[in-house]
Amino acid sequence: MGIMHGGVIASVIESLCSMATGVAVFPENRIAMGQSITINFLRPITGGAIDVRAVAEHSGRMTWVWRATVTDSENKICAVAHMTVAVREAPEGVDLEALARSAVEKTADGQS
Repeated sequence: MGIMHGGVIASVIESLCSMATGVAVFPENRIAMGQSITINFLRPITGGAIDVRAVAEHSGRMTWVWRATVTDSENKICAVAHMTVAVREAPEGVDLEALARSAVEKTADGQS
């Protein structure tokens, strides 16, 4: 039995929050990228599945702030996080429709 590495948990949280912000701002010709993340690890995840839920606490023009909770297969809270996502104008030539489709497809398939 092993313990899930904190970097894996951080990556899942950042992927979820960045993709959710991106899908919301792509129609405005804007992109999203992780700016900061703070995670409190409360208990180890030693097996089974994890569930990551995030709620946008702020959705501004230049930043979004998310609160995320990570639970284990026994529905015990294992980590809580705050994630700030920067929102900027998309560089010229970026195909935002393709990025949005890809993000939605990955989310529907359970990928990050």
